[in-house]
Amino acid sequence: RLWMWILLSALSWAQPAKLTSLGREYQELRKQKGHFTGGGEWNDAVDRWDGRKHQVMAELDKMLVGQGTETLLAVMGQPDARDGTHWVYYWRGRHDYLFFDCQGGKIVRSDWWMAGE
Repeated sequence: RLWMWILLSALSWAQPAKLTSLGREYQELRKQKGHFTGGGEWNDAVDRWDGRKHQVMAELDKMLVGQGTETLLAVMGQPDARDGTHWVYYWRGRHDYLFFDCQGGKIVRSDWWMAGE
């Protein structure tokens, strides 16, 4: 019985392959410079509306609500900023970002802040 409990516990903590894959892609995109981050030239992958970084973050947004904060950290890394219970991840610097409302070790909701130019 102990072996079965250990196996079931491990499965419940395992991250789905898609979540892990998107997390890796996000981490790579996060390193890229763009017009809004890092003082680089315009980079469609990270600067454009519906560019790849935006798409990946939107997918992660849908998949992470309801998960634990340990999963958020494993997938997206440390937040770019924290404001109370909000863990902030920049899409285009402080210009546009995704935030997760984390309470009691869980992600209870998420939302986007857009500059709305």
